[in-house]
Amino acid sequence: MSQMRSTAATKPSPIPDETARLFQVALHDVVRSSTLSMAELRECVKACVGTLRDMNVGPAQMIISIKACAKEGTRRYPQTLNEHELSNADFLMDQIIKWAIVEYYSEA
Repeated sequence: MSQMRSTAATKPSPIPDETARLFQVALHDVVRSSTLSMAELRECVKACVGTLRDMNVGPAQMIISIKACAKEGTRRYPQTLNEHELSNADFLMDQIIKWAIVEYYSEA
């Protein structure tokens, strides 16, 4: 009996085709647009880091400068963010710093 219950719990329930299609299309669009925007952001980070490295800015100062530039961008181009979006912004800053460090040392 418990075997049947655990199998039923892991088997997906059917979602009507039209509802599933809308979800699947939206998911595809989000992944595609997110991937493109993340690639563009990484290229911008790369350009900023390259400029700072060419100016002989050290790695610690580079990170401080990238964070300051991002902070300035949120001041210059404000958005109304909810709590969930703020946590995403924190994650994005972590990713930006990771990219910046990788880029800084990529040609050193």
